[in-house]
This record gives sequence, structure tokens and C-alpha cells, in this order.
Amino acid sequence: MLRKKLLSIIILVMAASIPLTSTSTTANAKTTYLPQYIRHHTWYRLTSGTEGGFHDRTTFKGNNVHIHTDFGKQVWKITNLKRHNSKTYYGRLHYSKKYSQPVKFKIINKKHFDIIQKHMWNLKGTYTGNEQFGAQIFKR
Repeated sequence: MLRKKLLSIIILVMAASIPLTSTSTTANAKTTYLPQYIRHHTWYRLTSGTEGGFHDRTTFKGNNVHIHTDFGKQVWKITNLKRHNSKTYYGRLHYSKKYSQPVKFKIINKKHFDIIQKHMWNLKGTYTGNEQFGAQIFKR
């Protein structure tokens, strides 16, 4: 009789210590993407005030940017993408395996957005580039 009571107390203690839902030990962070109206269309990278004459066809697939130029294809990767508000995203743009930089995605409307570098030469502050100087302009 004493054994049965002791065994039932042990089972109750063990059952109380086990959580009802199992949690994994790894981090399951949700990947952030740019909005669908950016990822599901073809964009054209236009010139800003500092460059001279881009007109590259660009598509976004997930967090990869596929750019088709006259010289071939390039694939840029976007990592650490975080949504600041509905019109602003921050992340890191990897141009190659060795070269990357932090950027800001500034969405003007559904047919126009800019990619602005964090540190622009000849400008003070972070993300201070605009369409006249330093931003990469993308339009449909």
C-alpha cells in the first residue's frame, strides 16, 4: 500500500514537471523577406546622381537579388533583413563572397523603391543618401 502511494506521488511530480507543449532547443527565428509586391515583379535599376546610366533588369527571389546586365548575371544576397516599418527595411547586402555592406530599403510606393548604403562617402551620418546622391533606384 505504501509502495503504491509513493509510486503515484512520484508519477504526479514527474507529470507536473513535464511541460504540456514541447519546445525545441534551437532558435526558430522567422526569416524576414521584402514585401510580395517587390519579390513578384521585374524591376529596373536606374541611375542615381553618382552613377551614369544603369538600366539593369532585376528580380527578387526570396532574399536573393538576380541582376541581368549587358555583361552577364549577378546574384546579390540579402541577410539580417529586419522590418523597421511598412516602408523601411534594414539588412546587409552581399555583392560577392568578400564584399558586403549594410543597406536600407526605402519603399516609396509599389512601383518604386531605393537601396541606400549605410556609409556614403562625402556624406555625414548613416543612411543619408537620396535619389540625387548615393541611392540605387529601382522602378517597375
